[in-house]
Amino acid sequence: MKKIITAVISLVAFSLAANVQVLPPTGAEFSPEAPNMVSSILRAAVSQTGNTPVESEADVQLRTSLMTMGSSIVVVCEQVSNGSVVGSGKQKAASIDELDVAIEGATKQALANLSQEAPQSAAYAPAPTSSEEPQYVYVVPVENSRADSDDPNDNFAHKRPTRNYVSYGLGMAIWHNYDYVEDRCEDDKSCHKHYDVDRSWDKAFVFHYARIFEVIPNAAITIVNNMNISFSDDWQWHETFLIGGRWFPSTGTITPFVGAGLGLGIQMDDHYDNSAENFAIGLATGAELGVIFFRNSATQLEVGLAWDALWDGFDSFDRRFGAGSFYIAINY
Repeated sequence: MKKIITAVISLVAFSLAANVQVLPPTGAEFSPEAPNMVSSILRAAVSQTGNTPVESEADVQLRTSLMTMGSSIVVVCEQVSNGSVVGSGKQKAASIDELDVAIEGATKQALANLSQEAPQSAAYAPAPTSSEEPQYVYVVPVENSRADSDDPNDNFAHKRPTRNYVSYGLGMAIWHNYDYVEDRCEDDKSCHKHYDVDRSWDKAFVFHYARIFEVIPNAAITIVNNMNISFSDDWQWHETFLIGGRWFPSTGTITPFVGAGLGLGIQMDDHYDNSAENFAIGLATGAELGVIFFRNSATQLEVGLAWDALWDGFDSFDRRFGAGSFYIAINY
């Protein structure tokens, strides 16, 4: 008897199951394999609702959009029938690691009505009632609030989620100042030896900080701060703040990179007796070269070389400080 009841229930459930065409997701271009990954999760989520995912054309379609909101990813699933949206679901994932849970939740919300009854071709379905007068439950189609545009330049709905990293590192550096002569004497040229400062190369420590925004798999926007401090006989502090970018020739687990940036810098140097020369602020630039290990992970190891140049003032490029750094950093 139990087998018969089980068979009847299974037959009823099979008869109520709907074929759901899973449309290719939009906004899932944050990595080369992401569109296929998201489509697979969608098909699995449709199966969990008791319906059958299909790739061929069907009366019921599941349309999915992924959008970024700050550092989160918003998943919107819409059930489309006869050109109208008849069900929708929205979930937010705090990171890519939680994206599968958000997709499953949004899919179940969008297909909630299919788990209760088979798709109806009419605009309404009869509801059970104890009164003699027939009553009806009306299913009102919900129009899609997102305006679809055929304009290829309208990419608002196709924004790619960005992988953001904060980077902290420590290392060693070598720093240099510039040749300086103060003309205090017009007649006795020997007095210049009291005020001349030759270019010197001092060892220093470097503290590395960066924000990395991977806008596409092969490129990133960066904000880099390198601070060099030397504790030799003449103390010096050299720091640059640069906005620029990085280029990755590959997207593997171990990835080299090259980068450059432009910004501002600040310098304090005890080599000079003249107080006007002790402090400098002006334009700065820099270049970097390095390797990132475990790049496909949420936590990465970075080894890099950097060169910073700082000019004292904004109207002359004669007085230039520079620093070369080697650092090891953690990106997370």
